[in-house]
Amino acid sequence: MRELSVGNNLTANVKTTVYTVPTGYYAKWSLLFVVNHTGNNKYIDALWYDKSANIEIRVLDNYTLSPSQYIRFDGSAFVVLEEGDEIRLQSETGSDMSAINTIELVRKG
Repeated sequence: MRELSVGNNLTANVKTTVYTVPTGYYAKWSLLFVVNHTGNNKYIDALWYDKSANIEIRVLDNYTLSPSQYIRFDGSAFVVLEEGDEIRLQSETGSDMSAINTIELVRKG
């Protein structure tokens, strides 16, 4: 088991892959922390790309954050990702947001 955190300053209105599970691993996505640095309300989308099914699942959909507000999920809720799966984030046009994702990697087999 290996834990790691990935931080990103998001480019507004660009779907950004912030993490891809490496070959030979499973991952437990245990933390998503997003903060809005913008001077007004802006939304964020968080998506899980399931490579084996070739689909995106919305974890957050147009979740609105007021200025200096943050969203955090952690603790008892997590998403299990397989190799090649991705965490993707997209913030609203004109936004200024940062994100931290924490993942626990487990080697397959």
